[in-house]
Formats: sequence, structure tokens, C-alpha cells
Amino acid sequence: MQKTERQQWQIIVVDRIQKGEVRNIKFKVDDLVRHCKGFIFSCNEVGQADKNYVMGDISLFINTRKIHALNYTIHSKPLNTYNRKTETLALKECIEGGSFVHGYYRDLGISPTYPYNLKIYLDCISDNG
Repeated sequence: MQKTERQQWQIIVVDRIQKGEVRNIKFKVDDLVRHCKGFIFSCNEVGQADKNYVMGDISLFINTRKIHALNYTIHSKPLNTYNRKTETLALKECIEGGSFVHGYYRDLGISPTYPYNLKIYLDCISDNG
């Protein structure tokens, strides 16, 4: 049987984040994933009207801690800035299937409500078959 490629989203969830909390992240990428090429963040705490809340800092190592691929400050954007099509932020190094993603998320204590959830979506290509 011939293998085919398909897009697959790997989702890392950091739930019920409290004010000033630092959370460890450890996530195993599915074995069928060939590589991940980008990422998107989402929070359930959405910025109001014209405001853009700074939520926290994230730092991730990929490929079982071989590469420090990401150090980023996450913002919760106002609802009026969202649209149907969202482009991923590119990773310079591809995430290998079956490897681990390690790191941390640190809340900056600025969110108007607590607790909130954070999702990290990894844009991956996997084998189907």
C-alpha cells in the first residue's frame, strides 16, 4: 500500500493557567508525523475591542531538546482582528515525528481574568497509510 501525505495539527494544551504561574511543557509528537513546519497560538482570554493583552512567555525545545526553536511572547488579540484564514509562524528547524517538545510557559500576570487556557497548534505533515 502506498503512503500519502496529509496535513495534521498536533495540539499542545496548557490549561487552567493562574496568575504568575510557570508551567512545564512536555509533549510527544505522533510517530506518523514526518515533520512540523509552523505553529499558531490561541488563548481563551480574548482581548477586548481595541486592546491587545500580553499573556505570557513561551520557550520550547524541539527534537528531544536538540534545538531551542522558540522563545516568544504570546498576545491575545481582539476579536475584530481575527479572520477565517490564519497563517502559521514558520519554524526554522523542522520538528521530527516521534520526538519530544519540552519547555515552559510563564504567565505575566496581566490577563483580565483567570484561569485561562493556552493551545499551541503545530502544523505538521504526516504519513497516511
